[in-house]
Amino acid sequence: MMSIKMTIGAAGAAEAASHGDVIVVVDVVNTSSAAEVALREGAVAVVGAAPDSAYRVLSGEHAAKYPFAETPEGVDPVERGREAGKIAVEEGCDVVLVVDGGEDNASLARKGVEDVGAEIREVVPNAGPRIKDVVDPAGKVFLFATATGGTLYDVAKTHGAPAVTFGTVVRRSFTRACAERALRLAGRYGVGVTIVVSSIFAPEDLDAGARIFEEACKVITESVCEERFEDVVSRL
Repeated sequence: MMSIKMTIGAAGAAEAASHGDVIVVVDVVNTSSAAEVALREGAVAVVGAAPDSAYRVLSGEHAAKYPFAETPEGVDPVERGREAGKIAVEEGCDVVLVVDGGEDNASLARKGVEDVGAEIREVVPNAGPRIKDVVDPAGKVFLFATATGGTLYDVAKTHGAPAVTFGTVVRRSFTRACAERALRLAGRYGVGVTIVVSSIFAPEDLDAGARIFEEACKVITESVCEERFEDVVSRL
Protein backbone atom coordinates (compact mmCIF):
# COMPACT_ATOMS: atom_id res chain seq x y z
CA MET A 1 0.00 0.00 0.00
CA MET A 2 1.31 3.44 -0.90
CA SER A 3 2.29 5.55 2.09
CA ILE A 4 1.10 9.15 2.55
CA LYS A 5 2.79 11.30 5.16
CA MET A 6 2.84 14.92 6.21
CA THR A 7 5.75 16.97 7.51
CA ILE A 8 6.78 20.58 8.10
CA GLY A 9 9.44 22.84 6.65
CA ALA A 10 12.70 22.38 4.83
CA ALA A 11 14.16 19.86 7.28
CA GLY A 12 11.09 17.67 6.80
CA ALA A 13 11.29 18.06 3.03
CA ALA A 14 14.95 17.05 2.99
CA GLU A 15 14.33 13.96 5.11
CA ALA A 16 11.34 12.79 3.07
CA ALA A 17 13.19 13.42 -0.19
CA SER A 18 16.20 11.44 1.00
CA HIS A 19 13.85 8.48 1.51
CA GLY A 20 12.72 8.77 -2.11
CA ASP A 21 9.19 10.12 -1.63
CA VAL A 22 7.33 12.33 -4.09
CA ILE A 23 7.04 15.73 -2.38
CA VAL A 24 3.99 17.99 -2.37
CA VAL A 25 4.92 21.55 -1.40
CA VAL A 26 2.14 23.49 0.33
CA ASP A 27 2.59 27.28 0.36
CA VAL A 28 -1.01 28.31 -0.23
CA VAL A 29 -0.81 32.09 -0.04
CA ASN A 30 1.83 32.42 -2.73
CA THR A 31 3.78 29.83 -4.68
CA SER A 32 1.68 26.67 -4.64
CA SER A 33 -1.51 28.53 -5.53
CA ALA A 34 0.28 30.42 -8.30
CA ALA A 35 1.74 27.18 -9.63
CA GLU A 36 -1.63 25.44 -9.73
CA VAL A 37 -3.31 28.37 -11.48
CA ALA A 38 -0.46 28.52 -14.00
CA LEU A 39 -0.92 24.83 -14.82
CA ARG A 40 -4.68 25.28 -15.12
CA GLU A 41 -4.09 28.16 -17.54
CA GLY A 42 -1.87 26.10 -19.82
CA ALA A 43 1.67 26.35 -18.40
CA VAL A 44 3.98 23.65 -19.74
CA ALA A 45 5.63 23.04 -16.35
CA VAL A 46 6.32 24.64 -12.98
CA VAL A 47 9.67 24.45 -11.20
CA GLY A 48 10.82 25.94 -7.91
CA ALA A 49 14.22 27.37 -6.96
CA ALA A 50 15.67 29.00 -3.89
CA PRO A 51 16.26 32.73 -4.32
CA ASP A 52 19.80 34.02 -3.82
CA SER A 53 19.04 35.10 -0.26
CA ALA A 54 17.96 31.58 0.76
CA TYR A 55 21.00 30.07 -0.94
CA ARG A 56 23.32 32.33 1.04
CA VAL A 57 21.68 31.27 4.30
CA LEU A 58 21.70 27.57 3.50
CA SER A 59 25.25 27.41 2.16
CA GLY A 60 26.95 30.05 4.29
CA GLU A 61 27.72 30.81 7.89
CA HIS A 62 24.16 30.13 9.03
CA ALA A 63 24.00 26.62 7.53
CA ALA A 64 24.71 24.94 10.87
CA LYS A 65 21.25 26.03 12.04
CA TYR A 66 19.66 23.86 9.36
CA PRO A 67 20.15 20.08 9.65
CA PHE A 68 19.26 19.61 5.96
CA ALA A 69 21.93 22.05 4.75
CA GLU A 70 25.09 20.08 4.06
CA THR A 71 27.13 22.94 2.67
CA PRO A 72 26.67 23.71 -0.15
CA GLU A 73 24.12 21.04 -1.05
CA GLY A 74 21.22 22.44 0.96
CA VAL A 75 19.75 23.96 -2.20
CA ASP A 76 20.93 24.24 -5.79
CA PRO A 77 19.12 27.08 -7.57
CA VAL A 78 21.45 26.91 -10.56
CA GLU A 79 20.46 23.29 -11.16
CA ARG A 80 16.80 24.13 -10.71
CA GLY A 81 17.21 26.85 -13.33
CA ARG A 82 18.73 24.24 -15.64
CA GLU A 83 15.77 21.97 -14.93
CA ALA A 84 13.33 24.65 -16.06
CA GLY A 85 15.52 25.67 -18.99
CA LYS A 86 15.84 22.11 -20.30
CA ILE A 87 12.07 21.71 -20.35
CA ALA A 88 11.74 25.02 -22.19
CA VAL A 89 14.33 24.00 -24.79
CA GLU A 90 12.69 20.60 -25.30
CA GLU A 91 9.24 22.16 -25.66
CA GLY A 92 10.40 25.11 -27.75
CA CYS A 93 9.05 27.71 -25.36
CA ASP A 94 10.22 30.45 -23.01
CA VAL A 95 10.67 30.68 -19.25
CA VAL A 96 8.73 33.00 -16.96
CA LEU A 97 10.75 33.86 -13.85
CA VAL A 98 8.59 34.52 -10.78
CA VAL A 99 10.46 36.35 -8.02
CA ASP A 100 10.30 37.43 -4.41
CA GLY A 101 12.34 40.49 -3.54
CA GLY A 102 13.23 41.62 -7.03
CA GLU A 103 14.96 40.18 -10.07
CA ASP A 104 18.42 40.56 -8.51
CA ASN A 105 17.44 37.96 -5.91
CA ALA A 106 17.17 35.27 -8.58
CA SER A 107 20.53 35.54 -10.33
CA LEU A 108 21.51 31.92 -9.57
CA ALA A 109 18.28 30.47 -10.97
CA ARG A 110 18.63 32.74 -14.01
CA LYS A 111 22.18 31.49 -14.58
CA GLY A 112 20.91 27.92 -14.71
CA VAL A 113 18.31 28.81 -17.33
CA GLU A 114 20.91 30.57 -19.46
CA ASP A 115 23.41 27.70 -19.05
CA VAL A 116 21.21 25.41 -21.16
CA GLY A 117 20.40 27.99 -23.82
CA ALA A 118 16.87 28.84 -22.74
CA GLU A 119 15.50 32.37 -22.53
CA ILE A 120 13.66 34.20 -19.80
CA ARG A 121 11.17 36.42 -21.60
CA GLU A 122 9.28 37.74 -18.57
CA VAL A 123 10.07 38.41 -14.93
CA VAL A 124 7.01 38.88 -12.73
CA PRO A 125 6.25 39.19 -9.00
CA ASN A 126 4.78 36.30 -7.10
CA ALA A 127 1.09 37.18 -7.29
CA GLY A 128 -0.22 33.93 -5.82
CA PRO A 129 -3.54 32.78 -7.33
CA ARG A 130 -3.70 36.07 -9.28
CA ILE A 131 -0.65 35.09 -11.36
CA LYS A 132 -2.76 34.92 -14.51
CA ASP A 133 -3.55 38.63 -14.08
CA VAL A 134 0.11 39.58 -14.49
CA VAL A 135 1.19 37.11 -17.18
CA ASP A 136 -0.45 34.70 -19.62
CA PRO A 137 0.74 31.26 -18.47
CA ALA A 138 -0.17 29.37 -21.66
CA GLY A 139 2.72 27.58 -23.33
CA LYS A 140 5.38 28.73 -20.85
CA VAL A 141 7.62 27.15 -18.23
CA PHE A 142 7.35 28.84 -14.84
CA LEU A 143 10.37 29.08 -12.57
CA PHE A 144 9.44 30.21 -9.05
CA ALA A 145 12.51 31.67 -7.34
CA THR A 146 10.57 32.27 -4.16
CA ALA A 147 11.48 32.28 -0.50
CA THR A 148 9.12 29.59 0.76
CA GLY A 149 7.60 27.43 -1.98
CA GLY A 150 10.55 27.75 -4.34
CA THR A 151 13.05 26.96 -1.60
CA LEU A 152 11.11 23.90 -0.41
CA TYR A 153 10.97 22.60 -3.98
CA ASP A 154 14.72 23.15 -4.29
CA VAL A 155 15.49 21.41 -1.00
CA ALA A 156 13.39 18.39 -2.00
CA LYS A 157 14.92 18.02 -5.45
CA THR A 158 18.46 18.61 -4.17
CA HIS A 159 18.00 15.84 -1.60
CA GLY A 160 16.80 13.24 -4.06
CA ALA A 161 13.03 13.46 -4.48
CA PRO A 162 12.10 11.77 -7.78
CA ALA A 163 9.43 14.40 -8.35
CA VAL A 164 8.14 17.52 -6.63
CA THR A 165 4.77 19.13 -7.14
CA PHE A 166 2.76 21.88 -5.49
CA GLY A 167 -0.49 21.65 -3.56
CA THR A 168 -3.21 24.19 -2.82
CA VAL A 169 -6.82 24.29 -1.69
CA VAL A 170 -7.96 27.67 -2.99
CA ARG A 171 -10.62 25.75 -4.92
CA ARG A 172 -12.12 22.32 -4.24
CA SER A 173 -11.14 21.13 -7.71
CA PHE A 174 -7.54 22.22 -7.08
CA THR A 175 -7.36 20.05 -3.97
CA ARG A 176 -8.45 16.99 -5.93
CA ALA A 177 -6.10 17.74 -8.81
CA CYS A 178 -3.12 18.12 -6.47
CA ALA A 179 -3.86 14.85 -4.71
CA GLU A 180 -4.35 12.94 -7.96
CA ARG A 181 -1.18 14.37 -9.49
CA ALA A 182 0.91 13.43 -6.46
CA LEU A 183 -0.45 9.89 -6.39
CA ARG A 184 0.07 9.50 -10.12
CA LEU A 185 3.71 10.52 -9.76
CA ALA A 186 4.19 8.23 -6.76
CA GLY A 187 2.72 5.34 -8.73
CA ARG A 188 5.06 6.06 -11.62
CA TYR A 189 8.13 5.87 -9.37
CA GLY A 190 6.84 3.21 -6.99
CA VAL A 191 7.29 5.40 -3.91
CA GLY A 192 5.25 7.15 -1.24
CA VAL A 193 4.00 10.73 -0.95
CA THR A 194 5.01 13.31 1.64
CA ILE A 195 3.07 16.56 1.93
CA VAL A 196 5.37 19.35 3.12
CA VAL A 197 3.73 22.28 4.87
CA SER A 198 5.73 25.51 4.78
CA SER A 199 5.80 26.23 8.52
CA ILE A 200 4.22 25.39 11.83
CA PHE A 201 3.48 29.11 12.08
CA ALA A 202 1.35 29.12 8.91
CA PRO A 203 -2.11 27.86 9.98
CA GLU A 204 -3.52 28.21 6.47
CA ASP A 205 -0.84 25.86 5.16
CA LEU A 206 -1.33 23.39 8.00
CA ASP A 207 -5.04 23.28 7.18
CA ALA A 208 -4.34 22.95 3.46
CA GLY A 209 -1.85 20.14 4.03
CA ALA A 210 -4.39 18.24 6.12
CA ARG A 211 -7.06 18.69 3.45
CA ILE A 212 -4.74 17.48 0.67
CA PHE A 213 -3.76 14.51 2.85
CA GLU A 214 -7.44 13.66 3.37
CA GLU A 215 -8.17 14.03 -0.35
CA ALA A 216 -5.28 11.74 -1.27
CA CYS A 217 -6.63 9.10 1.13
CA LYS A 218 -10.05 9.43 -0.52
CA VAL A 219 -8.55 8.96 -3.98
CA ILE A 220 -6.77 5.78 -2.85
CA THR A 221 -9.90 4.43 -1.15
CA GLU A 222 -12.04 5.11 -4.22
CA SER A 223 -9.49 3.41 -6.45
CA VAL A 224 -9.34 0.32 -4.25
CA CYS A 225 -13.14 0.10 -4.03
CA GLU A 226 -13.46 0.45 -7.80
CA GLU A 227 -10.90 -2.28 -8.42
CA ARG A 228 -12.62 -4.63 -5.99
CA PHE A 229 -16.03 -3.90 -7.50
CA GLU A 230 -14.73 -4.66 -10.98
CA ASP A 231 -13.16 -7.86 -9.67
CA VAL A 232 -16.48 -8.94 -8.14
CA VAL A 233 -18.35 -8.15 -11.35
CA SER A 234 -15.84 -10.12 -13.41
CA ARG A 235 -16.53 -13.18 -11.28
CA LEU A 236 -20.29 -13.08 -11.82
